[in-house]
Amino acid sequence: MNKKVLIVEDHDSLRHIIGAFLSKNFEVVGARNGLEAMGWLSKGVMPDVIVSDARMPELDGASFLSNLRCSGLFAKIPVVIISGADNSEDELQFQKLGISAYIRKPFNPIHLQDRLFQIVG
Repeated sequence: MNKKVLIVEDHDSLRHIIGAFLSKNFEVVGARNGLEAMGWLSKGVMPDVIVSDARMPELDGASFLSNLRCSGLFAKIPVVIISGADNSEDELQFQKLGISAYIRKPFNPIHLQDRLFQIVG
């Protein structure tokens, strides 16, 4: 059975492109922002890994990750952040929150897939 990945990305086209690419090797679920992702998680379906944009409306990547890490149920889910920010402070903030990887946009989807394989096996 394929591992499940939750893609949290506010740009519909990018979320669909990433999802289509990863769907060959993963079961993929998408959410438009951290708030929608938290709602999906609250239904009790656990992903093996989460890929989240850093900057999103309603509940951004850092707030979403903070909520995950404070939760007893979701705290251990590996998270990969994808970001258009080109500064090390942003990356450092996410590393302090316990991310598994930080990937800068634009990125090669093969690189993302390889990182996910490394994280979840």
